[in-house]
Amino acid sequence: MRLTPAEQLTIKTYNSNAVAWAKKHSTPAYWAEEMAIFKKLLPKGKILEIGAGGGRDAQELIKLGYDYVGIDVAEKLLAEAKKLNPTATFLHQTIYDLDFSKNSFDGFWTSATLLHIPKSRIKTALGKIHTVIKSGGIGFISIKQGKGEKIEQDEPQLPGDRRRLFAYYSQDEFRKILEDNSYQVIESHIKPISERTTWLIYFVKASK
Repeated sequence: MRLTPAEQLTIKTYNSNAVAWAKKHSTPAYWAEEMAIFKKLLPKGKILEIGAGGGRDAQELIKLGYDYVGIDVAEKLLAEAKKLNPTATFLHQTIYDLDFSKNSFDGFWTSATLLHIPKSRIKTALGKIHTVIKSGGIGFISIKQGKGEKIEQDEPQLPGDRRRLFAYYSQDEFRKILEDNSYQVIESHIKPISERTTWLIYFVKASK
């Protein structure tokens, strides 16, 4: 599936700022509370991280004992993830072209990735994930609270072009999208971080 110009622009931004971005987003245990919940819901198994970024979450998930595979569309971010996790499996794939057999994974983790998917394509993206997750598989999703969809230039401390596509949702809006696409929402909460960022958190189960 061909990426839209907005998606291509977002990938270009990540590739051009990969080293600086990975360094800035390296806070240890950023999702400690959420990973504890995830571990309780899925004590062990093979998991797929969609949007591995600089490898921060991969490091934590591997420490928790999961059989880990990570994908990302930004090759230079994957290079940073591999530096941090040299023995882990990272693959260059888009969410639309997941190259795995059906029901390959017991769960998935996707942090701040689906917020870069155009709203017109979110159902397709969720469907692709659903295909490779086993029935009853557990997932973690974080997106940003807000309205609409737009290209923004943020992170002023990073050099060069910083434009990225952001799709924003309300908590109930995205819950309905999940439920309409065969995901049972086990738990969700709102996590304010700053004036600019409020995370919407979802723990889901794949229904088949």
